[in-house]
Amino acid sequence: MPAGEMNKQRGFTLIELLVTLIIATIIAVMAVPAFTGFLARQQLASDVNEIISVLSFARSEAIKQRSDMSVFFSPPDAPASNRRPASCRNNEIEDDSGENNEESIRYRYSGGCYWVVESGAGSQILRVGQSANITSPTQAFSLTFQSLGDADISNCPDSPCEVTLKTMGGNVSATPVTLLIRTTGSIRRKESES
Repeated sequence: MPAGEMNKQRGFTLIELLVTLIIATIIAVMAVPAFTGFLARQQLASDVNEIISVLSFARSEAIKQRSDMSVFFSPPDAPASNRRPASCRNNEIEDDSGENNEESIRYRYSGGCYWVVESGAGSQILRVGQSANITSPTQAFSLTFQSLGDADISNCPDSPCEVTLKTMGGNVSATPVTLLIRTTGSIRRKESES
């Protein structure tokens, strides 16, 4: 290098790096809540699609096998005298009324669960699903798809049978989704009343 020439350095100054870091932090602070809301809405959509899939599966199996298929729903924190399938027994709490017999024991679970059972002698569990987003009805219920595809919804609290899902917790605002199951066996999303 000839004498008198300046040595040019490449790179960023400390000020440039700090400004870039501050801008990246501001963008991240704005993006995280939006991303959290996006994830909650996607989980809700996934739960709705899974319940529709399970109900459609139960109906098609009832038609295909020419036998009744029951779908049991156990919402979060709903006391039940029957235990859930093993894959849905998360955070199981046994409540005993103190009568020292099998009928006095009630079970509570932190998340919602639903499962399809082939009615009849075998009572085989065919499919199980979980969702913490089930908000209504608040008590356990079942519905039965019959061999012609019709649904016996007499055990549902409402007629037509309604299952409502909504994102739980946080400051996420997502429109609740209500599914209607009619006696004809049809499964539809209820239109929001706005």
